[in-house]
Amino acid sequence: MTKWLILAAGVFLLFNGMLARTYDYASPARYCWQMDYINLYSCFANPIGPYVVVWGTTLLGAVLVFGCVLYGRRKGV
Repeated sequence: MTKWLILAAGVFLLFNGMLARTYDYASPARYCWQMDYINLYSCFANPIGPYVVVWGTTLLGAVLVFGCVLYGRRKGV
C-alpha cells in the first residue's frame, strides 16, 4: 500500500512541477512561481527562489516515480 501512495505522490509532484510557471515584477523586484493546477503560488526577493521550488518539485516527483519503477522491477510486481 505504501508503494502506491509514494507513486501517487511522485506523479502528483511531477505533474505539478511540469505545469508550474515563473514570472517576475520590476517594481518592487519580486520573483514569483505559480502551480496552476492546485492554485499554489508565492514570491521571493531573489531570482533563484522560484526556480528552486519549480525544479525541486519536478525532480523530486521524477525521483519518486523512478524509484517506484525500480522497486517494481526488482520485486517482480
